[in-house]
Amino acid sequence: MRVKLLLLFCAFGCLTRLNSQIDVQITINSGVATTTCTDLFSGPDPLWEVNINNAGWETYPQEGACFNSLPNLQYTASYACPTDVPAQVTVCFRAFENDGLFPVFCQIDAACSETICQDFAIPVPGTSISHTLALAPGLSSGGEVSFTINTLNQGAATNDLLCNAIDLGVVTFGDTIGNASQGGFGNYCATNAGEPDPASQGYFFNEAGVWFRFQTGPNPGTLLIVDVLSDPEATGDPIELQAAAYLSANETCTGAMTLLTESAFLDYVPGNDLQFRLACPQANRTYFILVDGNGMNDPALLQGVFGIEVSSLEVQEGGNLRCQFEDLGQVPANGSVGTNGLRSNYCATASGDPFVAAFISQHSVWFRFVAPPSGHVVVQGISDTATDPLGIQIAVYRSLNNSCNGFFSHVGSIYTDTELDESLELTCLFPGTPYWILIDGSGDQPKGLFSLNVYDAGDITPVTMLDTMLCAGQSLQVGNSIYSTSGVYNDTLQVFAGCDSIIISNITVMPPIDVVVTQTVPAIGEGNNNGVATVSATGGSGNFTFAWCSGETGSQAMALTGGANCCVTVTDGTGCEVLTCFEVDFTTQIIPSITNDTVACHGNTNGELVFSAINGFPPYQYTWQNQNNTINGSGTIQAAGDEITVPNLPAGTYTFTVFDAFYDTTFTAQVIEPEPLVIDILNITDASCFGFCDGALQVQTTGGTGAYQLSWSGGLPAVPNPGQLCAGNYRLTVTDANACMSTLEVNVGQPAEFIANAALLNPVSCFGGSDGRVTVITNGAPQQFQWSSGQNTATVVNLPSGFYDVTVVNSDGCEDYSSIQVPQPNQPLVASIEVAKPISCFGASDGTLLAMVTGDALALQYNWSNGAAAQSATGLAAGPYSVTATNEKGCTATTTFTFSEPSDILASLSVKNINCLDGPSDGAIFIDAVSGGTPAYRFSVDGVVFTNLPELRNLPPATYEVIISDAAGCEKSYPATIMGPPELNVTLGEDLLIPLGASAELTALSNSLNLTYAWTPGDTSGINNTPSIVATPLESTLYTVQVTDTVTFCKATDNLFITISKERNVFIPNAITPNADGINDGLMVFGGLGVARVKSFRVFTRTGSLVFEELDFQPNDPAYAWFGNFKGQPLNTGVYVYMAEIEFLDGLTEVFKGDVSLLRKD
Repeated sequence: MRVKLLLLFCAFGCLTRLNSQIDVQITINSGVATTTCTDLFSGPDPLWEVNINNAGWETYPQEGACFNSLPNLQYTASYACPTDVPAQVTVCFRAFENDGLFPVFCQIDAACSETICQDFAIPVPGTSISHTLALAPGLSSGGEVSFTINTLNQGAATNDLLCNAIDLGVVTFGDTIGNASQGGFGNYCATNAGEPDPASQGYFFNEAGVWFRFQTGPNPGTLLIVDVLSDPEATGDPIELQAAAYLSANETCTGAMTLLTESAFLDYVPGNDLQFRLACPQANRTYFILVDGNGMNDPALLQGVFGIEVSSLEVQEGGNLRCQFEDLGQVPANGSVGTNGLRSNYCATASGDPFVAAFISQHSVWFRFVAPPSGHVVVQGISDTATDPLGIQIAVYRSLNNSCNGFFSHVGSIYTDTELDESLELTCLFPGTPYWILIDGSGDQPKGLFSLNVYDAGDITPVTMLDTMLCAGQSLQVGNSIYSTSGVYNDTLQVFAGCDSIIISNITVMPPIDVVVTQTVPAIGEGNNNGVATVSATGGSGNFTFAWCSGETGSQAMALTGGANCCVTVTDGTGCEVLTCFEVDFTTQIIPSITNDTVACHGNTNGELVFSAINGFPPYQYTWQNQNNTINGSGTIQAAGDEITVPNLPAGTYTFTVFDAFYDTTFTAQVIEPEPLVIDILNITDASCFGFCDGALQVQTTGGTGAYQLSWSGGLPAVPNPGQLCAGNYRLTVTDANACMSTLEVNVGQPAEFIANAALLNPVSCFGGSDGRVTVITNGAPQQFQWSSGQNTATVVNLPSGFYDVTVVNSDGCEDYSSIQVPQPNQPLVASIEVAKPISCFGASDGTLLAMVTGDALALQYNWSNGAAAQSATGLAAGPYSVTATNEKGCTATTTFTFSEPSDILASLSVKNINCLDGPSDGAIFIDAVSGGTPAYRFSVDGVVFTNLPELRNLPPATYEVIISDAAGCEKSYPATIMGPPELNVTLGEDLLIPLGASAELTALSNSLNLTYAWTPGDTSGINNTPSIVATPLESTLYTVQVTDTVTFCKATDNLFITISKERNVFIPNAITPNADGINDGLMVFGGLGVARVKSFRVFTRTGSLVFEELDFQPNDPAYAWFGNFKGQPLNTGVYVYMAEIEFLDGLTEVFKGDVSLLRKD
């Protein structure tokens, strides 16, 4: 029987490979736009646009070489697996009137724009759905768009779930459904969530299984063969296949599923391909097939492509009961009869079978033949080795009444355990009498295919010569006679139906065989195959051959297993044999012991490592070296347990090898050193001014062994941040707990001395004047000046006579003080202004003013504030004016005058800014109130076209000068700015990678405060309209936030993809020491955030015996640990196998397997 063994362990972190792709495509099929707006020089030009998932606006319909033709594939997004596809997609539609002046350049100048956005569900892979999105009626522009969302499956498995199983069709007798050589199927993206698992009954684990189903017809035959081929079309993506078949209690995917166990256990082909058989399929039933990959040996083979087919073998089943026999007919003289093809016994039982001498019947089928005239036949069964061999067993019976209901008398039976085929010779049969043949299978091949023939063997004289050699202690029975000594013997046997048989026996009995076994070399360790022994023999017929338990032949065996019971079979030239057994002696493995060391200071070379060894065969040799072999040595350990010390070692990892005549063992040790003792200057603050003692230092010490002691020069306190320091040099010494030291030199600086001197630039020119000028001169970088007169510049002007003080502060914050006197003359000069000609109109510049001067002056010069140099100033507008008269002495008299004018044209304005719902030219300016001037008023923004209406519309965003003209022709302009909608931004930050089961807080940051929020998907608490949500996805998920400004109605969107790390954070120790010391006492499952529960946890011996089992519990719980016991009794030290079936929060179940060493300490 060929059996595929169930492996009980898998390498940690089995990985999968994905080649699938899901494409979401949106095609714009048609659309229409209308508008109530018009162009200035032509009819309206309505256009419409579509924006999908904020990927940008596309314009329709096509106009010449501009814009997009229909239909148009506007949007495509690709995803690895169906679970990665978001639930919705956002589609926005807007219609507007295009005011573009140059259509040949595809110019768009949108007006009366109206927009609508809506989320639409994405259909499942392999399907599509069409939608229409329309603007509400009554808007400035209207319209609708029709589009199709198509989700394409480029390779992901659509039959991941049992109820999505792919239907292969109906199989009938001799038929084949499916085609395994064509491939076309895969298990990309498949999971095991909510599916039957063969592991629950001790078979393989469903990790990434996909499902198929087929129906049987009214006659499906007796054997269905399911072939599953890995990558049959050589695409480069193979899969190591495993499969199982199920039957449903109600013929649907919702019924209780029963695993057909032999389908999950047998694999009839080598390599990645798979074949299993379903014997005795039920008629008119639905079978479900699970196909999965095995990534244990190669994680890349967990997922791939494959083909599948189901074939009904065109073979007739033999009769299960003896009255259901197949009649072969009369055996003709010198001829034969047979089955004329293959037969099977898949569905047979042993019900009602008679006694069989040569074997025990299990799955017997029946045939009948009629004996030939010779009464001598050979019944021959041939096993079908091409498809499914049967270990044939034959029995023949005669009915006392020649019917199937009569008493069956045993005629003969035969079974040879070394052969699949079988042949039974029968003599002295009653000619013309029917005989029944029972065909069965051996224990190794109990069911299978075969053919059957019955031959006429011809008439024979029943005289037999037996020339027999017997081994010592054997005997020969002939009839009722038993012979155990050498000699020639004659016996006449009476056979039924009157047949006699004469047996002449020539018997030779050989002398006994004596065997001596000597073990010359013990095995090197228990269980190792290197023990040596020799064997010698005497007696018998000589020419001895030897067969050892190790499979070796010859007088010496060199591969005996230490600690095992070994038997050697000695056979002489005549086939006589003797079996002698003994226990194979063995030696033990060297066990080393070593102690690590730590040096006090970084860079020290006084470390030492002490080690010893036990077991093996001392004395031992040893070698050692550091990682780059720059330091090494060797030596001898004279006796087990002797300690060797290797001194004067720097920090590092050292490798030691200890060996004797049979074993060697390698181990590592470490000399550890602390980190370097380092003093870092975090901050130096110099003295702020010359001679000040307000400097400061701040240092940080790292490395070494902690417990730092600080010592500053100059008696400073032992702190890392001394303050109130004068300029100068300072030294710091730091000592750690191991007396390791480090020093630091640091300097505190100060700026140069700062000096300020006041100086006179100009005295006061005239009596009572204020044109004195003084300045201050410094030697540094002055930053602040403060005069007693209140001025704060380096040079001050327009000073009256008097004494002045100044305080100067430089860039370092240091200050100095100085003072100075400003003198003046004794006589004043006085001026006044008169109106010579008034201003004619508000805003006009045609007025004239005249300067009048009194006082002592022989000659005067005039300087008006508008630049005039005569006594009168002409062409003046309303406003304040001043004039300065200067006499021959340079004395001046200054006076001011406010020139009035007619009343001004006053107006108040307001604007309508453009928001995101408006068209690009929907701005307006309103003149809310006008006064002054001469009514009535007219209004313009360009000074060319005026209107009597106090409102200006259809304006794009810009800054305007609104011109108001009165009845007298006077004009006044006012600025007005129409703002467009501000750009609204929102960001969620970079994409995140979080472990399964973890949460992440997502916050939308925007440049606006007046917002509403829409999250997809929403917060786990159900809150949606909030700037922050907490996301706890179980699968990798795209999160989208759309914000809407409640003032401008603008929208903005950002996405953030949270990738769920599918690293399965599970740890199971590989060794336990259950000695109640609190360290590694038990074997338990440790799990991280993503673990939902441990479905099962089992421990087996290496032979597969279950010694421990716990079901359905939480990880990290010592109450569910295995402490090396079975039924309350401690197990022996050894290597055991564990298997943990763990369910994660995302619904997936994975199996973790491995070895664990049970160590018991004395």
